[in-house]
Amino acid sequence: MRDASDAVDAYLTNRFGIGLERLLAEATSGGPASALAGSVTVACDPVGAFDYEDGGTSALYQGLLTIEGVTYRFRCAVFTDAGGGRFVESVGELQIVDWAVRLVVPSIRTAQPRTG
Repeated sequence: MRDASDAVDAYLTNRFGIGLERLLAEATSGGPASALAGSVTVACDPVGAFDYEDGGTSALYQGLLTIEGVTYRFRCAVFTDAGGGRFVESVGELQIVDWAVRLVVPSIRTAQPRTG
């Protein structure tokens, strides 16, 4: 596994039908799909951009991605071509910064023999 991005991508794809790159592309353009509301949040800010002679732009973002209680810090670059097409060029960092998952474990009661 290259890093956490492989595991996150596989989880998002299996659980929600959307990969990490698509999620970040949508989030950096204004917000993720409503189907993820309540389970996935993304907060990001642009931190730089580079304009190409052909009209394309690479925008750099950093932010926080929270998936069901696990928060990751990320950096990514998103390319927008002259026609408005967007795709994630790279995900440069994806690291866990907070783990707030709660696991409920049922109590185990031992059976007491009846006397009678």
